[in-house]
Amino acid sequence: MAFNLGAFVGGASRQLVADIEREEDYALKMKQISETEAMRQRSARASERRKKKIITEETMGMLTALGYSPENAASITKQGNTAASWWIDNGTEAVKKGMDPNTLGNFPAMSGSFDSDDQKTFSETVASGAVAKPAEVAGISADVSVESDTSVIVSDGFSINPQAMTRLYGAPEKVESSFSARLAVLSQNLARKPNDSKVEQWKSEQTKLLNDLRTMKENEREESGAVTPSFDTGTITSHVNEIRRGALNRYGFEVGIDGAISNMTDGNRHLSDIAELNVAGQLSQRNNGIDDPNMNNTADGIRNAAIDNMTDYAYDIYQNKKDSNLLITVGTDKEFEDGVNNNSYRAGQVIVSDGLIIMYTGVRDYRTGNKFIVLSGD
Repeated sequence: MAFNLGAFVGGASRQLVADIEREEDYALKMKQISETEAMRQRSARASERRKKKIITEETMGMLTALGYSPENAASITKQGNTAASWWIDNGTEAVKKGMDPNTLGNFPAMSGSFDSDDQKTFSETVASGAVAKPAEVAGISADVSVESDTSVIVSDGFSINPQAMTRLYGAPEKVESSFSARLAVLSQNLARKPNDSKVEQWKSEQTKLLNDLRTMKENEREESGAVTPSFDTGTITSHVNEIRRGALNRYGFEVGIDGAISNMTDGNRHLSDIAELNVAGQLSQRNNGIDDPNMNNTADGIRNAAIDNMTDYAYDIYQNKKDSNLLITVGTDKEFEDGVNNNSYRAGQVIVSDGLIIMYTGVRDYRTGNKFIVLSGD
């Protein structure tokens, strides 16, 4: 059979065309598959973005409902869903205790990033508070029946009743409660850890918070003319314990972690009463401009109790220890005044002047401005 070149070439051409068409079909199918996968991936990413947007919006809504500002809520959500859940849970706990989560989040100890360090600071502040009043956010319940009617001993001869104070003056509002709780933490830290490396940091934060609270209360009085409470019983006792430790140390007393004095004797007991006078003065100074009625009453109560104890001490000196160097008799009021001005007396000495029995304390009384207490006539 003769070879047909034309038929061969024609057949080869058809085969080549068929191969090209198969390759094009395959390429088209691959392109379609690729485009379909890309569309699926784009759709999945879009769906994920929508879900995240919904979750973020719902989270922002819960955070702002608790009182967090939009700025703070946004910073919290940036930390992720787990962190946001933590701030929601602990913000709820703050609300139950009558505090404002946003105020707590803006305190100087907070970095503003709402990271794990901020969580620690926030939680220790919230933990220092007690359930004080019903929550103000819908869906959050708080049992206020846990508040005790038991009096709290503040000093020797003086105690306060938390419920009586609340009935008389009312409970601090949520912003004041937030300040109160944080100040309680700082006072506790300063009292329990006087040698800690963070002492100066705590003192600085305490000063700033007191100044901020003072400014806020002064503005409140200018606008409304009202004086509302800023501190609860727990915060006041924390302030007292912090101040007392420092005052007692200055008079040579050794104070344990529980606040107990380990080296009290009959011979130096009067110095502890003088230290209490110092405590009352510092408490009154700390409350200056804030004018919390509870703290004012506490300062006065500590002062009065100290004076009662010093009166007993002075009369014992006057009646039973006339020959000791603790009893001094001066001829005139001027002689006494000169002695005071020249620092001639020491703390604990009893001076009889023109029929008056006076005890020199060396501590300036915030009520009279004097470094002595006039106890009674002769």
